[in-house]
Formats: sequence, C-alpha cells, structure tokens
Amino acid sequence: MSEWFRFLKRDQELDVYFFAVPRLSLDIMGYWPGKTGDTWPWRSLIHFAILAIGVATELHAGMRFLDGQQITLALETLCPAGTSAVTLLKMFLMLRFRRDLSIMWNRLRGLLFDPKWERPEQRDIRLRYSAMAARINFWPLSAGFFTCTTYNLKPILIAMILYLQNRYEDFVWFTPFNMTMPKVLLSYPFFPLTYVFIAYTGYVTIFMFGGCDGFYFEFCAHLSALFEVLQAEIESMFRPYTDHLELSPVQLYTLEQKMRSVIIRHNAIIDLTRFFRDRYTIITLAHFVSAAMVIGFSMVNLLTLGNNGLGALLYVAYTVAALSQLLVYCYGGTLVAESSTGLCRIMFACPWQFFKPQQRRLVQLLILRSQRPVSMAVPFFSPSLATFAAILQTSGSIIALVKSFQ
Repeated sequence: MSEWFRFLKRDQELDVYFFAVPRLSLDIMGYWPGKTGDTWPWRSLIHFAILAIGVATELHAGMRFLDGQQITLALETLCPAGTSAVTLLKMFLMLRFRRDLSIMWNRLRGLLFDPKWERPEQRDIRLRYSAMAARINFWPLSAGFFTCTTYNLKPILIAMILYLQNRYEDFVWFTPFNMTMPKVLLSYPFFPLTYVFIAYTGYVTIFMFGGCDGFYFEFCAHLSALFEVLQAEIESMFRPYTDHLELSPVQLYTLEQKMRSVIIRHNAIIDLTRFFRDRYTIITLAHFVSAAMVIGFSMVNLLTLGNNGLGALLYVAYTVAALSQLLVYCYGGTLVAESSTGLCRIMFACPWQFFKPQQRRLVQLLILRSQRPVSMAVPFFSPSLATFAAILQTSGSIIALVKSFQ
C-alpha cells in the first residue's frame, strides 16, 4: 500500500511523481491510455456500464422527487447525480480520445525527459512541478473519497444510532444514494448486494474524476515546466557571453543554431498545448457547468439542513470536493498562461544585442509569439485563478442572499 503513495514523499525520483495520481486512478478504472491507446480493458467497459446504470436510476429518482414537490430530497439526489452524469461523459470521451491521449502523453514525456535538457536547474524545475502536481492532484481525490465514504456510511451510522437508542420502530434501511431500484432488490436477501452496488457507483465517480481531472492538471503543470525549462535553456545559452563585448562569427553561428532549436521546441510545446486543449474542450466545459450546479445545490442543501449535523458535514465535504475540482482546472490554466509569457521577459533580459540584424529576427519572433499567453480557454470559460475567485465571490453573494430570507 505504501508503494502506491510514494509520491507524497519528498525524496522520490521524477518517475515516481510523473502522472502518479492520474495513472493510479485511471488504471484502477481501466482508462489509463497506456503506450498506444489501442486496447480497451474489459474493466473500463464494466465500470462504464455500472456508472450508466447508477446515473439513469439516480436521475429518475430525482425527477420523481421533483414531481412530488419534495425539493430537499430532489436536490439531495440531483447533486451527486449531476457529478456522476458528467463523469460518465468524461469516461466516454476518455475512451473516444484514448489514442490521442496516449500520443500526447508520450510526446509530453519525450519533451520532458529530453537528454539535451539535463542541466541541474532544468532537472530541478521538472522535479518541482512533478511533485507539486502529484500532491495537488491527491487533494481533490482524497476530498472526493471522503465525501463518497460519508454518503456510504450515512445509512449505517443512522441505523446504528437508532439501534443504540432502542428506537426499533423507526429503524428503516435505505441506500447511500437515492436511486430507483426494483423492490425485489431492496428487500432480503438482495439488499446487501444492492447497497454495495450503489456504494460502488460513487467510488467509480471519484476515481474517474480524480484521474480525468488529474490528467488535465498534470498535463498543464508539465507544460508549464517545459516553458520554464525553455527559459533556463535561453539563460544558459547567453551565460558564457555575459562578459563579452562582441562575438566571433563561429560563436554567433553556434548561438544562432541554439536559438533556432529553442524556437522549434517552443513551437512544439504550443502545438502540443493546442492539441491537448482541443481534446479536453468538452470535458472542461461540462466540468465548469456541472461544478457550478453542484456548488449551488450543495449550498442550498447546506443552508436547508443547517441544524442537521451529519447532513451539514456531508454537504460541506461535497462543496469542498467540488471547489477542489474547479481549483485544479483554474490553477492549471494559470500555470500555463503565466509560464508561457515569462519566456518573452527572459529573452528580452538576455544580451540579444550580440546578434546581427538578420539574426535578431529570431529574437523578435520569439518575443512576439510569447507575449500572448498560451490559453486553456474553452467556449464561455477561461480556466484561471481569476475565474475561480469570481466563482467564490458569486457563491458568497448567493449565501448572503439566502441567509437574508431565513
């Protein structure tokens, strides 16, 4: 078990941190793209079918509660149902773009572990970003796991409390999530199996969003690392000539070739970023919409069940998990944007005046292209910390408004 969580330690190699959480989560579910992405493990289709049944029955139960004007139960049902439905969409898209994800992952690995970028400062940059990504990705996964476990233990804890209080007349078994199931499955001897099945659908959701969202943030973190490694490469190119007043033709030619190599790598990183962003557009858009709805449902339920200790704990955990998922996307977009624009500042601070006028065009082109940040934006949303702050501000305003009517 300790081997699985080595990425939480400080003294590990880069391979231990590299996509540690997404690989762990997606491999359990059967959705890790692997080296080629050509094969679909059987467990990936089984987990897809399990979650599809859970989403269909949970949405049906939520609609029945709405039709019966049971608003609290409807929100309590639709809150996890929305998360599971978006997770089902993520599972479909992860299978749809499985080969593309494998190509992107191998391409990223090739750029990141390039033997030409093996200076100590470049190794430190890669290791720092990999360790940070592993630890940040572990937070929403653990928050979601705690939330799902709270849901699953809630019926057992309530039954235990009633038993200890000798209130046998109030003793009623119910499932962790409100799902429409045949009556035969909700009675002896099938109820324990039904309970385990419903509980497991929650863990499928948790590990899938932990893997899918973690893959997004890990990719963004390593793209940011590549931009910073490129900055370190530019600084190392000009470092031997800081005390020179003029360079020889041979030195100028060597510097020009290195400059062209940097531009080629810069273009490759930008192309990889765009390719990745296009494959994750629907996932990112669906995630922002669903997270906003889940946060709204959770806050309404939290305010409604303010006097219920277990219910309040449940929805606090759910809100924290939803905000953690949003933070992963927003922070990832900010890392890519800020590191990509840092390239022009590093380039301008170097002694580029050594170049001849024709060679300076390379510097101008690099500065011009890196002045515009590489964005992870999707239609209607731009993942950034500014967007995350705006969501928090809007949520706080909604809470204050609802509180004023109580």
